[in-house]
Amino acid sequence: KYQDMNKIQGPLSKEQVIQWQERGYVVVSGLLEPALVESCKQIMLDSFKDSVSRDFGSDGKCEFPTSNDLDDVTTHEKLIDAVSQLLGTPDILLAQSDGWCKAGHCDFGAQQNNDQRFHMDYGNNTFLHPTPWNQPENVAAIAYLADTEITGGGTAVCFREGEDDELYKPPYINMPGNGGHWEFYNDRSHAERYFEEKHPQIAQFRKKIYDREVIPIYKPGDVLLYRYDVWHRGTPVNVGHKRSVINIAWKKRDSFWHLTWNPAWSKWNYYGKVESVLMKLSPKQRALLGIPKPGHEYWNEDNIRWFGARYPGLDIRPYMQALKL
Repeated sequence: KYQDMNKIQGPLSKEQVIQWQERGYVVVSGLLEPALVESCKQIMLDSFKDSVSRDFGSDGKCEFPTSNDLDDVTTHEKLIDAVSQLLGTPDILLAQSDGWCKAGHCDFGAQQNNDQRFHMDYGNNTFLHPTPWNQPENVAAIAYLADTEITGGGTAVCFREGEDDELYKPPYINMPGNGGHWEFYNDRSHAERYFEEKHPQIAQFRKKIYDREVIPIYKPGDVLLYRYDVWHRGTPVNVGHKRSVINIAWKKRDSFWHLTWNPAWSKWNYYGKVESVLMKLSPKQRALLGIPKPGHEYWNEDNIRWFGARYPGLDIRPYMQALKL
């Protein structure tokens, strides 16, 4: 059913790949080095020392490229290889990367993400509906820098139970902000009250999602790999604590209908910081940003030399060597 998708080798076990394919998510440990995780955790705590994040994201502070160790997580080759395994192709692009810090608080307003409603992420990543389950086009990830056994705030998931699962019968429109339900609420209690009052059948459907909810305990360095068409939600962080994560997403190279959440990766060129990030990446890592891999038809001797001239010191040999193959 996942034709040609199990031919790519990578860091995920066969069981982990099958869980992602069948249930829609898997939590993986050991992809990120402990020292890198600890460095990123400190960067996040320093970045959000005097602020409280009550919605998704960092307002640009920790979006890729950051010119610090957060970039090493975003472009980590083990993550690239894991995503390639799940999508069955090495031809992938980065679609999102943002580190942020969710703080525990007691505000449960209608648009707060403190205790979030169940939703799928495709709604604000594309104008289209997800493709059939066995034809995935994207992978989303939450890389945890905190121990949610202490901080709380672990992402809850409602997993898929086979082809006949009523909770995963398309179209996926039984959520705020989709299928004509434009009265949007982020908070769980407000969202479910809306459906109970306006659409009781949908409210009953959504109750079954909550009944199947699982909230894994995430340790620093754990990575939740999921998809845009999986039911999930954010849960409250314990008051007095902060939970740091990096949200990342990838897409198949040719699925242009999945849009890029961040501003263009090249937006902050000209000042040397982005350029320094680009120069230290491997060709495989650069390909995430839309730079063709060695051997691509874009490359010829002139284009390669000009690429090197733009970034003095960049190793152009992999691109030149691929011309001779």
